[in-house]
Amino acid sequence: MAKSGQPSDAQNPKQTKGTPSTARQQPKLIKEYRTRAEREARVQRLLLISMIIVGVVVGVLLISAFVIDGLIVPNQVAATVNTRNITVGEFQREVRLTRALRNIELSNAVGQYRAIGIPDDQIIQFLTSQPPYSTWINEMQVPDQLGNTVLNQMINDEVLRQYAAANNVTITDEQIDEQIRNFFGYDPEAALNTPTPSPSPTVSPTAIVSPTASPTPTETPTPEFTPTTTLTPVASSTPAPTQNATELAESFNTARNDIFSELRNQTGMSDADIRAYFGVLALHEALRDQTTADIATTAPFVNGRIIIVDTEDKANDILAALAEGDSFAELARVNSSDASATLGGELDWSTLENLTLQYGQAFSDEVEAAATGATVGPIATESGTYAIFQLRGREDRELSEAQLDQARDLEFNQHLEDLRAAATVTTTSNWVNNVPTDPAFVIQGL
Repeated sequence: MAKSGQPSDAQNPKQTKGTPSTARQQPKLIKEYRTRAEREARVQRLLLISMIIVGVVVGVLLISAFVIDGLIVPNQVAATVNTRNITVGEFQREVRLTRALRNIELSNAVGQYRAIGIPDDQIIQFLTSQPPYSTWINEMQVPDQLGNTVLNQMINDEVLRQYAAANNVTITDEQIDEQIRNFFGYDPEAALNTPTPSPSPTVSPTAIVSPTASPTPTETPTPEFTPTTTLTPVASSTPAPTQNATELAESFNTARNDIFSELRNQTGMSDADIRAYFGVLALHEALRDQTTADIATTAPFVNGRIIIVDTEDKANDILAALAEGDSFAELARVNSSDASATLGGELDWSTLENLTLQYGQAFSDEVEAAATGATVGPIATESGTYAIFQLRGREDRELSEAQLDQARDLEFNQHLEDLRAAATVTTTSNWVNNVPTDPAFVIQGL
């Protein structure tokens, strides 16, 4: 029985057996109430935090990409010549400059062919089938090929720089300026002798000659923009009047400034960088003149005619026909794939070096060993065809200026090959995935 004055369990139903009285007396927790505005503010804070996190991640990625593409990759080694490294950044600048110059070269070719009335379809056919234009067009569309060409050229340039430094060969600003003038086909001395134009307009010579697309170890003359037998001129526009010396100088300055501005915009290079390109050309010319100073000014010339066919069997059939007395000229016209076919195969007088360039070393060796009056063949050419050659004459002749330049180029090119073979040259794969495709390949006017 409960004591008097104390409630029994029945009288206090909220108190259960075994439960401390303090726990029984605590109130239940009620869920915190938030207004709609507070809930929306909380969601916005979470969104803001998420956006900040995403922004930080994107920023880190962008900074990483900038560091990799802007600092790490450009400083990677693309090639080494002896102890001098050629970096990927240097390689990329050279590729961009080469692309820009080739755009200019090809655009100038189109403009000059059009100026003499060549139809666009013939221009396109010519550019896409005739070196060096066909090679340039192909390389501009295949980055790896262009990159390989540029890197090899840079290696050659570095070999020559090191040779020049070892032999105390330097170039001056005037030599660089001369290369720039040559780029535009501007000769100040010739301009001074230009007569004052008469009232009647006369045909003017081409004002601008296309630049060489990249520094080359030999200063091979840029092919003249004149139509070949595959290009048929049509009526051209009225020729411009001849410019006097002052006008020619002004035209040169305008063209130079315009081209330099275009190169700066397309490549991001400075005028100093562009002049450095012409400095390489000046160095090539100085070294070529030095190393070929004692070259002979006469050379053996041969006169003959040629038939080029696709197969050795066909060549043997033609030799059999010649033995039976058939006309060489007629057989050449009907069967030969050479450009001389329409002339009965006549090649006129030519140096052995030129024959080597056209048909290969094996061909020129056969011609050199042949007796005057003999017909030799079939001779396998470097292009995979077969030649029959009839030697009609042989004599030593003075080389023309163009032929002497060609002989110097050949000798200097051999000198460069020897220097490169003696150098320690290594290349890496760092450049392969870093060949620029800008500026875009665009031929103005097409």
